Amino acid sequence: MNRRLQAIEALVEDGVGLIDVGTDHGYLPLALAKRGYPGALIAADIGVGPLNAAKRNAAEAGLEQRIRFLLCDGLERCQPEAVDTIVIAGMGGDTICGILDRAEWVLDPHYTLLLQPMTRAEVLRYWLTNNGFSILEERLVRDNGAIYALLRARYGGEMKLTDAELYTGAFPLIEREALWPEFLSLQLRRLEKSIAGLEQGERDPGRLRLLRGIFRELKERESCQA
Repeated sequence: MNRRLQAIEALVEDGVGLIDVGTDHGYLPLALAKRGYPGALIAADIGVGPLNAAKRNAAEAGLEQRIRFLLCDGLERCQPEAVDTIVIAGMGGDTICGILDRAEWVLDPHYTLLLQPMTRAEVLRYWLTNNGFSILEERLVRDNGAIYALLRARYGGEMKLTDAELYTGAFPLIEREALWPEFLSLQLRRLEKSIAGLEQGERDPGRLRLLRGIFRELKERESCQA
């Protein structure tokens, strides 16, 4: 199991049940079953191949009866009463937003969301904070040479993020992470590249102003750490 999934497993608390959306080889539900997680475990994937691989892995461990396997798109076949923890990891932030947007039942403080976007995390943070969710925790994990953000969120509250925090996570949460300085540098380089592209193309002046403002705010955060 890779470091991203290990970090997610560490955040899982015992509960009614957990669904792992886009389970791939089913490593997370399998690890939780071995750990003795007491609730229901559901491995869901849109692809037949990955789901069959997850079933084989569970069978090899003698735990195929412990995990329920769902062939479905996102949360469409998940019964809301069966779970209280929803894991969506290894996808783009916009894809995660789409999955959540199609399952209105997640708009309930009963559910804990553990989300790990591979790209466009700022889109996911925007969706969460503009749909009534609070981001309770953010962690940074290095996996295969890249740094990824892991979010724990729950419906309720009126969390507000600055435009810069959409790119990094809320400063009070993320600046405590050991990987924060390196992560901040990566975000600054990413913004520089986007700004240069917009300047060269002489298009979308509104977005150019936005990104320049975000860049300045993050440079100030970086200067304060020096």
